Amino acid sequence: MKKLLIILFLLLSTSLISQTCVRTVVYDYIETYTWGPLGGLWNGSATSGYFTNAFVSSNASAVQYGTGNGGSGIEQDTYVLPNITGLNAAYTYKVKFRLGAYRFTGGATQGVDNPDYIEMRLSTNGTVSYTNEIRITGSNNAYWNYNTLGVINKVANGVLSTYTPAAAGGDRTATGDGYSDITLELPAGTTQCAVNLYCRANSSGEEWWIDNIELLEYYPCALPIELILFTGEQHNEFNILRWITATEHNNNYFTVERSFDAINFEEVGKVTAAGNSSYNLSYSLTDERPFDGVTYYRLTQTDFDGKHETFKLISVTRLSQGNLRLIKITNLLGQEVNENCAGILIYYFSDGSAIKTYRTQK
Repeated sequence: MKKLLIILFLLLSTSLISQTCVRTVVYDYIETYTWGPLGGLWNGSATSGYFTNAFVSSNASAVQYGTGNGGSGIEQDTYVLPNITGLNAAYTYKVKFRLGAYRFTGGATQGVDNPDYIEMRLSTNGTVSYTNEIRITGSNNAYWNYNTLGVINKVANGVLSTYTPAAAGGDRTATGDGYSDITLELPAGTTQCAVNLYCRANSSGEEWWIDNIELLEYYPCALPIELILFTGEQHNEFNILRWITATEHNNNYFTVERSFDAINFEEVGKVTAAGNSSYNLSYSLTDERPFDGVTYYRLTQTDFDGKHETFKLISVTRLSQGNLRLIKITNLLGQEVNENCAGILIYYFSDGSAIKTYRTQK
């Protein structure tokens, strides 16, 4: 019997640890930071500093800019991120930052050229030595905003990899080579790291903008819950939300929120969770103040350690508004359907009004 319980425990533990979780170990968002005692710091060049013309998180970036005419000496500085120790050699770590190449200090014909670059240098031995890992250069007066299309992902290997926009130059924001989302994965077994971002430019309108530097930890973790149902129903003057979990692990409570536009949400209420469970559990919550027409709902679970997960939206449509009667429901092809149909539906009322909504399958 004892052996059977041990086997069941191991099976349950194995099934629970079935995904990779991510947490931010330290960060320097420029406005706020936890990286080192002072966050990131420029070495002290006259052409580097902190500015608010552009940013990812509100409302500042670290900037290196040029002031010459292209023939002057190189203007340069290094953004230094102090050493972080205590990393788990069994986990994966990534250093991530955002980059823009703006031209606020120059005219419409300015931008970064090939001699202008930013270089990401990594130390994993307590800053005894650094390896040059990623170099991003300009090209023919290239410029780009903070964007999500220009992505670099590299595993650190001690070899410099160079990334350059197309020779055409110009605005690279939407072309995929205006490199803005930069990630360097640390080598296996890393227990400490420090990063230097070396920047150089030599003309006005040549600028490197840096924001949102993070050290991320990827580690195996238990699925907090396995959700098998989340649905809502209209009942007279209120809506009832129901959900079912198949398993739960360290699950503290659920939060239900509502919205009239699927963008801005307000809390409906909280429901205490079971904590740990390996069998189906049912929960429900009543919304006594649903919106007229469509109300969108989202469900969030929160662990005992504060971590949380939010699940996909559902919607509940009030089938009448005051004395109005529901005339019919159609899909986008104009075909009449019933209220149990899923997808984008149009509800037609007796006063000639109509409501379009997205309904999930019950």
